[in-house]
Amino acid sequence: MLTKIIIIVGIVFLYFKYQNFWQQEKYVISIAVSRTPLSTPFYVAKSIGAFKDTCVTVEFDEVIGGQMAFAKVINGEVDFGTTSDSVIAFQSLAKKSFVTHAMFVQSDNDVKLMTNPSEKMKTVIDLKGKKVGVTKGTASEYFLSTLLAIEGLTNEDVELYYYKPEQLINGFINDEVNAIVPWEPFVFKAKQLLNDQIKIHDTKNLNTLSFNLISQNADSLLVEKAKCVIQGLSTAIEYIASHPEKSQKIVMDELNLTPSFIDWVWPDYIFKLGLNQSLILSIKSQATWAVEMQMSKYSEIPNIDAFIDSRAMLQVDPGAVSIPL
Repeated sequence: MLTKIIIIVGIVFLYFKYQNFWQQEKYVISIAVSRTPLSTPFYVAKSIGAFKDTCVTVEFDEVIGGQMAFAKVINGEVDFGTTSDSVIAFQSLAKKSFVTHAMFVQSDNDVKLMTNPSEKMKTVIDLKGKKVGVTKGTASEYFLSTLLAIEGLTNEDVELYYYKPEQLINGFINDEVNAIVPWEPFVFKAKQLLNDQIKIHDTKNLNTLSFNLISQNADSLLVEKAKCVIQGLSTAIEYIASHPEKSQKIVMDELNLTPSFIDWVWPDYIFKLGLNQSLILSIKSQATWAVEMQMSKYSEIPNIDAFIDSRAMLQVDPGAVSIPL
């Protein structure tokens, strides 16, 4: 009996002495998270402790817009960031040192065209000669160009005014522009604030926007950290699918949103991890557009594949990766 007690005590002692060797090493990382419902997987991950069983402890740095998140990554202020495929496309032209690790959400109705009803603009072609507010170098400006192209117009057929995303509404209210092209939640806020003084055009399915996890060019350690972030996102996305109402409540509390807004945007969102050809084609088409529009001093389309790093995703969900290795 005494021998058994000694053995048990010895096992307990060894467990507490060496448990740190058995536990996965934890890295403290920072992520610039754009304050939008598109970042829902991150908010859910934080709320349910999805990173707890991974190799990372995550610190959130909340910012307005994917451009700001991208800038913080490039400036070395954070380890990772969330940004749209449009920002990735435009920044790829500058050949900055960054990679995309995973796409975690898509929406085919996040960016919208809003006009003044008194202008009686029934279709996009009625924008010709009008003043249009956009956010330069983002999905906002690209989406406007896409809408104009469908009607045989170009950006030269309108007068562009550039605003920060949160200032587009003020530009409209102050009659500086006849139309604006914001993304959510600014579309909903404008609708709530102006009601019948603003018209939202039906542009669903005309463009798909994705949000992605990015970092500076990844060495093996950063890939390991990215893997653990993606593991947490995977857990969160599974939770979103299983508990949509609880997930919506998390986002509402995090962003101080109303149930009516969540009802407004939620049907347009597809939360799913991936790295596929559609992402690469989207980035290439937007980069090509930027060059053709002479939006920058760069005239050469870079090798977009160089901005995709699939190593982390392949370790978490290889079936979600469908790009050339």
